[in-house]
Amino acid sequence: MATPTQAPTNVPQEPDPFYYDYDTVQTVGMTLATIMFLLGILIIISKKVKCRKEDSRSESPTCKSCKSELPSSAPGGGGV
Repeated sequence: MATPTQAPTNVPQEPDPFYYDYDTVQTVGMTLATIMFLLGILIIISKKVKCRKEDSRSESPTCKSCKSELPSSAPGGGGV
């Protein structure tokens, strides 16, 4: 504890390790979110185009590769 007669010592200030440049963090976050959003839309569209091409060649009205194989949809029941 410092008494009024003692002079304060000058301690060199270290940079705060928990300082964030919030503008940069926000910009990078929004950029990554935009890229992932557009990639998701592109993947969804590419699967629908692939199914449409397969539907035009086959006689079945639905695309079998677009349906997910669930245990309850398997022949013979297999549900819970």
